[in-house]
Parts: sequence; C-alpha cells; structure tokens
Amino acid sequence: MSLTLSGFTPTTQALLLAVLVGGALLVLVGLSINNPLLWRMGVRNILRHRAQTLIMLCGLMFFSAFLTASFGLQDSFSHSIVADRLTKVGDVDESVTGPFTQGQVQSSLAQIRQQATVQAATAVYFNALAAKLHAQRAGITQTNQYILAVPPDFDQVYGALKDDQGHPVPIADLRPNEVLLSHSAAASLDIKPGDRLQITLNGQNTPLDATVRAILSNDPVVTGGELAVDAAYPEILFPLATLQQFTLRSAHQSLPPNTICIKNVGGPGNSQAVLSFLERLFHTPTDTRAPTPTLFQSTLIHPLNPGRVEEARWNPVAGKSDFLDSSAARQFDLLLPVFTGLLASAGVLLLVLLCLFLAADRRVELGIARAVGLQRHHLTQTLLIECCGYSLLAAIPGVLLGMGILGLELLTFSNLPSLSFRSASVPFHLWVSWQSALTVIGLGVLTTLVATYVAAIRIGYSNIVTAIRNLDDLPVQTNLKELVGELTDAPTMTRRGAAFLRLLWALVVRGPLCLLVGLLALYLGQGPSAGWLGNLGIVGLIGGAGLLLTWLMSLFHLPAALARWLGGTLIGLGWLVYGLQAGTRVLLLIFTTTLPEQLEISDLLPNVLLCMLVPLVGMVVLVMVNSESLATALHLIIQRVRGLAPISRPSMAYPLTFRFRTGVATALLSLVLFLVILVLTNNLGIGQQTTDTSQPSAVQLAATQNAYTTSITRFLVAYLVTGVVFGALIIGVIASRAVVERRQQIGMLRAMGFSRALVRRSFLLETGFVVLLSLVIGSTLAWWLVSEIAYATSKSFAIPVLPTLGILLGCCLVSFVCTVVPAQRASGILPAEALRYE
Repeated sequence: MSLTLSGFTPTTQALLLAVLVGGALLVLVGLSINNPLLWRMGVRNILRHRAQTLIMLCGLMFFSAFLTASFGLQDSFSHSIVADRLTKVGDVDESVTGPFTQGQVQSSLAQIRQQATVQAATAVYFNALAAKLHAQRAGITQTNQYILAVPPDFDQVYGALKDDQGHPVPIADLRPNEVLLSHSAAASLDIKPGDRLQITLNGQNTPLDATVRAILSNDPVVTGGELAVDAAYPEILFPLATLQQFTLRSAHQSLPPNTICIKNVGGPGNSQAVLSFLERLFHTPTDTRAPTPTLFQSTLIHPLNPGRVEEARWNPVAGKSDFLDSSAARQFDLLLPVFTGLLASAGVLLLVLLCLFLAADRRVELGIARAVGLQRHHLTQTLLIECCGYSLLAAIPGVLLGMGILGLELLTFSNLPSLSFRSASVPFHLWVSWQSALTVIGLGVLTTLVATYVAAIRIGYSNIVTAIRNLDDLPVQTNLKELVGELTDAPTMTRRGAAFLRLLWALVVRGPLCLLVGLLALYLGQGPSAGWLGNLGIVGLIGGAGLLLTWLMSLFHLPAALARWLGGTLIGLGWLVYGLQAGTRVLLLIFTTTLPEQLEISDLLPNVLLCMLVPLVGMVVLVMVNSESLATALHLIIQRVRGLAPISRPSMAYPLTFRFRTGVATALLSLVLFLVILVLTNNLGIGQQTTDTSQPSAVQLAATQNAYTTSITRFLVAYLVTGVVFGALIIGVIASRAVVERRQQIGMLRAMGFSRALVRRSFLLETGFVVLLSLVIGSTLAWWLVSEIAYATSKSFAIPVLPTLGILLGCCLVSFVCTVVPAQRASGILPAEALRYE
C-alpha cells in the first residue's frame, strides 16, 4: 500500500507539498502586510465565532489524524521490516553463494580481504531444510531445520551473537559437541539450554549428538533470498569444523563452505564499490532477486545491506505466502488501500462541507463588506486567512492524535499468529517519518485552502442585496441555446472560459456528455489490463441514459417530478444490478479463491473500488429517489408515538428538501456500514475454518488460521470506524447549518406552542431518519453479497449478531452525539428574535 504519487519519492512529494504550502503562506502574509484590515477580519472571526472554530478544528484535526495513521502505518511496517532484517543480517553487507571448492574459497577470501573497502570476510556453510532434529527431553522430532556452520571468526563479520537474555555468545567458545539454536527453532520445540539433541542430516542415517549451548535472540540470515522473505528460520548453528569432520567421518565427503560473508569499512556506504569488485572477481552480475531457498548450483552475489534490507514488496502482516493462501491476508493487502482512499475522500468531503458552510455563515458579513467598498478578491483573501489559521492550529494536534491512533492499530497486530514458518511475526515499531508528517500537514493545509477558495468564489459572486438580507440567489439560466450564445458573445477569455465550463456541465447533467465519456471508456477498456475502464464505461452509459431520459421527458413537457423519478430509478436500479453482478465476481477473488501469482495487484484495485462504490451509490440513488414514500411510511409509524406525533412531518421536510445533503450523509454512512458488515459477516460468518477434532495438528492449524482472520478482521473494522466518525461529523455540520437556515421556521414552531423538548426531538428525529436509511442500505447490500459468496462456495453463513449489533448501535450513538449540540442550540432559540431574523 503506497501513498506516494507515481513518479515521486516520499521526500520529493513532501518537499513539493512544503513548497506549495510555503508559497501560499507567503502570499497570504504579503497580502496581510499590504492590507492589515484583511488580517484583522480573518483573525477576528477565528476568535469571535468559538463554536464554529471548535467545529472547524475538530474536523481538521480528525482529517489530519486519519492521514497520519494511514501514512504512519506504511512507515511503521517499512521501519519494522528494516529493523527486523538488520537484526537478522547483523553486520554482513554482502554475501556470495555458489558451489565452491575449498581452494576457491581460500583464494577468494584472500583477494576480498585485500580490498581497502572490506573490513572483514569469512566463509560459512549454509543449507536450507537440510536436517531433522530430535529433542530428547521433550521427545519431539522436527524436520526441515536449517543448518548454518560458522568458523571462529564469524563474529568479526556478523557481529556478536546474543542469546535470548541479551548476553553475547562467542562462536570461538563453542565446544565441538555444542550447537546454538535460533529463536524460531527453539520456540517450535520448547528447547532450553543444556538439552540434548540428535541431529540427522538429509541423506545420512547416523545422527549427530549435540548439546544446546544457548538459544539465540534472532534467526541469523546471510543470503538475499531468505532475507527478502522475512520468514522465521529454525536454524542449528554448528562450529564449521565439527560439521566438516562429522560429514567426512559419516559420509566420507568433504564439506567446503558455500557462502562468503563480507563486512565493509564504514558499513553499507561502500557497498557499491565492493559489489563491483565481486562482479569482476566471480564474473557474474549482482543478483537482486535470489530465490528462496537459495540455490547453490551457480554463483550468486547478494547485496544485503542496504539492498535487501530496505526492499519491502510485501508487508509484515500479509506476506506473499499469506496473500496467496489466506483470504484475510488478501483483504488486508487489497481492501486496505481501497478503504484508505474512500475514507480520505470522506475526509476531503467533510472539509469541503465545513468550508462551504463557513462561507455561507460569513455571507452577510461579506455582503456588507462589499457594500462598503471591498472587492471580491478582498473577501476571498479574508476567508483564506481565516481557514489557513484553522488548518495551522489543527495540524500538530492532528498529527499527534494520529500517532496515538497508529499505536492502537499496531497493538492489534502485536499477537498476530504466523500461518507458517514463512510468515514470521515481525516486531512492530511505531514510526512516522518526517516526510509523512510534512505530507500530512501539507495536504491538510492545501485541501483547506482549495476548498475555501472555491467556497469564497461562490459566495463572492453573490448579489450584494441578497447576501446582506441572507436570501437565496436567483437561479442561473441553463438553457443550451443561451449558453452557446453566451460562449460566442463573451467579451473576455475569462468570461468565455466560464461559459464553456457551464456548457460542459449542462451537457453532463443532461446526459449526452456522460454517454460520450462512457463510450470512450468502454472502448479504452478492451485491453486485459484496463478492464476497470470498461466497467467504468458501462457505469457512465447507465448514468447517461438516465439523465438523457429525464431531459427528453422535460422537452416533451411531461411532469418534472415524474421525469426525475423515472431517470433516477433507471440510474439507481441499473447501477445496483450491474454493481452486484460485477462485485460478486471480484469479491470472490478476495474472500474465497486463491489468486494466481501472475495477477498484478494494481490491475485489481480499481475493480475492487468500483465493485464497492457502484452498487452502493446505485442503492443510495434508488432510495433517495423514493425517499418521499419511505418518509411517508415512517410518518405513519411515528405518528402513533405520542411524544413524536407533532413533529413527524416537520422533521421529514428538511431532509427531503435538501436531498443532496441528505444523500451525501446517507451515502457516506451506508458506505462505511456496508464495508464493516461485509468484512465482519464474511470473516466471522463463513470465513472461520473447521476441521476434524480427531486430528490434533489439523485442529491447531485451523485455530491459528481463525485467530489470524479474527485479528485482521478486528483491525479492518476498527480502521473503518473512522468513517463512522467522518459521517457523524458531517451529520453534525449539516444539523448546525440547519439551525441557521431554519431559524424562522423554528421560531414559528415555538410561537405555535412547540416546546424546547419537541424542537430537540425534531433534530434528533431527522438524524434518526438519515441513520436508518444508512443502516438499511449498508446492511442489506452487505448481507446480499455475503449470501452470494456463500452460495458460490457452497457454504452457509450466520450473521455475527453481537459484533454487528455493537457496530450498528455505536453508529447510531455517535451520530446522535454529534447532533445533540445543534439540537440544543435550536431549542434555545427565542420565538420573538427568530421571527425578526432574515
């Protein structure tokens, strides 16, 4: 999961954002110095409107916290992998493997040691999966043990080996019949220092009796293939002379070393010079993709540090073997980037709404400012100064909050079980690089400035009279003929560009441009690697057809309500049916079947995103088009409740009047609930492994797989809960705006006899309507897809009642908490003041 733009390094991306933010801040500072009045107006609004300041700071802090946790998760994974690999590789910078003779080893070592950039070099014998080990005390036998035979000077190259208590274990002090065991080998057999072992090499019948001198704190690795896999290696470390004598005595064969280990002067800084020398010495290029286990039929040069140490193609939670064998690992690798993109988009949407509503709240003040002589660009600068202050105040606390959230996320993986020895448990470390922190701050500030600029432009072009009186602007004419005439008659390029954009938008909302874009995407999506474009093209054609139908019906002077209903129903139903059909195929690859190794993840991610969004958006459109019927049905139920009957109709009026706002909040909450319930129901309902209890090994494997799946599920659900908070904050922001927009209506209700309690219940009932729609959409869609997955795999599924109920109740609780403050403000409005308000 990479959050860096294609073609940029993390450092370049961070510095670019820093330059953009710095340039924007310098421009604002220069404008403020040139016109101090603008600075005073912007700063004054931050201090005067404390409730709005708190809302803005909370939204910006939470957005920055989410970005920090997302960037920091990848940073922590990469840092943990590097730290774990450095522990395994020690001070070895390069190694060379091959079918060497004893003479070749001695000659090569002599030439390598003569190099000025080489500090030390030695030769060891390494053989993967080459021994069987029997622990006499425990009476347990384990096969496929790794062998690493080292000379007395191995410490000079690798560094000091340490036991599990942190004490150094000198190789030179090992007696002929003593061995060291790696951490993984001892953990799998519960072996302790002093235990007697019988070790049988592959192809031999005579065992070697040995005593365990110490248990190492790590698994030493000296080859590139093994290092890159991040696996746990059950290794037996022999003195090289002991293994050579035993092989000569039992098999009558010499055993020359097959691996040369090198430590550079000054660490990895001289690696390139040493690698160039090794390529000339062994007449072979450097190998950057060594297989696992390492093959010794040919000579291979392994760049360990910094080459393989800093390479991270697979994360430590779901490595390659886990990805191919476990659906939970595939969900982590494939769904986590999709979830991150969706939640980041939700955060941007929250910031846009905050800036739009902030500009709307400042509308009267800006109208008065224009009336006394300020220009539109002065108003834009004032809003930019104010919102820039909000983003800067929230940046550092947001980053710190994100690091706390990241710590809790990593804690989820602290006890993650390993599915096999190839999926080792890498110790996780909390780490956020300066590049990520700078990127998060830059994205937060830039997003806020862009959203504020758009909102300021929109408010700045309002009519002065309507702005001062806080009236709605007159509707803009969108007749195609008039738009074309405005485009041809525009006196300036600016006006012509604005007219062209309006014409394009008119063609989009009428359908022809959507159809054209859909056909183009369908044509470009014919290739195997661009299948997602074909799916996107079909989605565009369905949407264009619905919009075109609505437009044609209006041309024939049919009722506008009927035209909107037919067009919206066609779009919603088409997206829902097509999304379910395409989504089931894609989700089967993630949740059940094993992916082919040649499949590129980048080709699958766009399809995963589409299969999540298209059916959900289709269902939201379908529900919102028929929301009046749903509201009527809900009214028939609510009117029977004595305490809610008087407000049943007024509470439904506002969500149905402002359907776009209601649709946005509903889509966001239903999306999060859909993803949460989908992961939860699939993994805990049909994803648990069952096996025959008469086979202990199978029972243990199934328990490990279930624990792994449960841990991944717990993390993904907790990660998605962030979206619930975003959705709840959006509901709270919309409710806060409703208090301002409905001040007169609330005053009229109060004057007619409505109590403060009824006004509060009215706002909470509106929130309940939005939350109910979200629950129905998200749950129904998720359970439908899970049932299709279960049917395709011939399994039954059971809804995990308690976790699902907890998620649903938590969503309702958070949404209502965010509505309580606006509802309390609405209930405190005095009728006399409200009726005088314009």
